[in-house]
Amino acid sequence: MTERRTRTHATTRRTALAGLTALGIATTAGACSLLPGLGGEDDDPRDDAQTGDDAQGADGASDGGGEDPDQPSFEDWASEDQLDLVELDTAAADAEFGTMPGQLERQDRYGTWWSPGFAEDSPVFTAEPLSIDPAAEEMFGGRDVAVGAATGVLVQTILEILDTPLLLEADNSRFDEVSPALVQAFGLEGFSPDAFEPAFEQVPVSGMSDPDVGLPEQYDFEPVPYPADGPRMSLLEANTEIQLLEGGDLTGPLTLASARGALPVTTDEGEQPLIRSVTFGLGLSQDGQNALFVYSVNAAPAVHIADPAALPVVTGSEVPEDWQAHTLGDLTAALPPGVGDPDPSEVAVLFTAGEQRASITRFLLSAPSPYPLTASRQVARVEVPGAELAVAAIGMGIDSTLTLGVQIHRGTEQYSIQLHHVAEDEAPLIAHRLLAGLSLAS
Repeated sequence: MTERRTRTHATTRRTALAGLTALGIATTAGACSLLPGLGGEDDDPRDDAQTGDDAQGADGASDGGGEDPDQPSFEDWASEDQLDLVELDTAAADAEFGTMPGQLERQDRYGTWWSPGFAEDSPVFTAEPLSIDPAAEEMFGGRDVAVGAATGVLVQTILEILDTPLLLEADNSRFDEVSPALVQAFGLEGFSPDAFEPAFEQVPVSGMSDPDVGLPEQYDFEPVPYPADGPRMSLLEANTEIQLLEGGDLTGPLTLASARGALPVTTDEGEQPLIRSVTFGLGLSQDGQNALFVYSVNAAPAVHIADPAALPVVTGSEVPEDWQAHTLGDLTAALPPGVGDPDPSEVAVLFTAGEQRASITRFLLSAPSPYPLTASRQVARVEVPGAELAVAAIGMGIDSTLTLGVQIHRGTEQYSIQLHHVAEDEAPLIAHRLLAGLSLAS
């Protein structure tokens, strides 16, 4: 039997500048939260983080359910050989967004390409934020200014985070190129790019956990040769919103931008798209003295199915009393006590203090069609209260344990719940308990 492994990482980082001490965690499976300060503190990022939307997969493996008929199993879940796979039409996405060669010539170890550019009538420029907090709009000086700020953050999210030149490098030695580009683009002349660099040094924007290892080496792929006269990546979706940060050391608007893109790569199984989902946020205090960067990154080769609604539906079992409920936005998820204490940020909640790693992440992205699966050992649809669609997937982890992941969709929100280091013989029971503890507030 041929085994298929698709590995991924979710990376988040938050750093703020105000001359205070930075407190926080940098890791590959969730969120990092720092108080306003100069830089951050590393907390031993590891290579073992996988996600649901961005989790590992292996085909045709044992369901791990055991022989006890009273215990949950993966018998009712779909295995990879039962999935109806389809191709991702990146040409249609390029036409939708008016993607064209941009103004920046980029280079990495594989060659040169042009940054993505977009037609004047592209949704990148014409779409308004999904929501704008009224107080934040007033701080910007009106709706037109707020909308323009959101567009600017989205463009830089695409250029410097989604299609970063660091994406496929062998290590993170070019980390010091990110913050100068962002600081200049956002007009943050009063802030030194050097102060933001620790975040990008500790948590690579490529999505890797180990700054000394590249995505192609870790995931065993190479990019398809770059086009000589155009961008290498297709934009699949992009959205923004403007929130209000209150309390603490920064009160002011937080502009968030999420984008999903596809980069063609070659694996042992042929050509596949590397699906990359990112969120970047820029927060500015009303007095202009504090600035905040926050970002999350997911990346993995993926297969696609035409209709996730056609997946078999499974139900959760029962949430044990010692599992604890955690929230991010409108999502509530119950996680086992082994994950330890939460470390929240504006875009995710991270758990790294316990025996198991876990994360809850929010993106401003809708359920894509066709639907990407980066874990496909066992896949099913789940009925989650308040959600329009929820897809659960089981995949192999780097450390030979399993990763459980659930992608929950409602409108233009996507929540990703990930639980790592799950023993194979315990996976069916834990998975169904995880499903039972999920809900979205109305």
